[in-house]
Amino acid sequence: MHNLESTNLGTKNSHQVVEEILSSIGELAAMPQVVYKVIELTATTNTSAQEIENAISIDPGFSSKVLILVNSAFYALPRKVTSIREAATFLGYKTIRQLALTVGVFDMFVGKNDIGSLRRRTWWRHSVDAAVCARSIAQHLMIMNQEDAYSCGLLHDIGKSLMDRYNSELYVDVEKLIEEGYDNIIAEQQVFGCTHEEVGKAAALNWHLPAILCESIGAHHSGKFEENPESVALTSLASDYAHAILSGRKTETDEELQKELLIGKPWALEILKIQSSDSEKLYQVCKHSLSEKTALSA
Repeated sequence: MHNLESTNLGTKNSHQVVEEILSSIGELAAMPQVVYKVIELTATTNTSAQEIENAISIDPGFSSKVLILVNSAFYALPRKVTSIREAATFLGYKTIRQLALTVGVFDMFVGKNDIGSLRRRTWWRHSVDAAVCARSIAQHLMIMNQEDAYSCGLLHDIGKSLMDRYNSELYVDVEKLIEEGYDNIIAEQQVFGCTHEEVGKAAALNWHLPAILCESIGAHHSGKFEENPESVALTSLASDYAHAILSGRKTETDEELQKELLIGKPWALEILKIQSSDSEKLYQVCKHSLSEKTALSA
């Protein structure tokens, strides 16, 4: 296993390690400025569609990615949309914010030129799957805004990518421990001295993201939250559903996977007041939503 002494992490506490990771990767841990601006503009109803278009259009590459997503079959708009202003009119500001966040987070996960990172691309696909599941659960249970739920799912594992960019060799060691049967969080703690929950939450706080996102990122495994219990529980369950639905364990039935999920996250199920029959329905709802997923995970 990789020698921690070479990274100078062995003698530091978890908070110090998190700060070391975020400071060392510098700009890679920075959300694009256009995303910051869109989040700011969409936080108020006084913003015009023209202002949103002006903010996004500063970056032509970013604009084109947003328009590609807007025109995907996923949103089923009545006609082809050719401008960000039209997209904002059709979809609403919260969805535009979610789209901008999706584009910005994709670059943070995968990297603009880093086509070789299969690990980060796998995490990205799972994050989009979890986001779709989170939105479906929020809609079905009617417990929180669907686009906020989507953002929680999209960002919940961002800490993994940041840790991997800090030291990919160490994350290989984490994966080796996972293959040996260690829990993901325990493996990260043993190798790095911190977890992707801690790194992700610290990054989200640096980005000045809403508390609902920060807590969902920082507590979706542990369930140790101070506020927003429903968003944390929903994010946790959405991630589990996404893993289970696409796990490839063809020898298991949906019912058996259901039982596994019910046992695995009792705190999340209790917060969301989900019984066995509810869980089965939610599982099928998420499964259907993922079958319709399109270019969002490309």
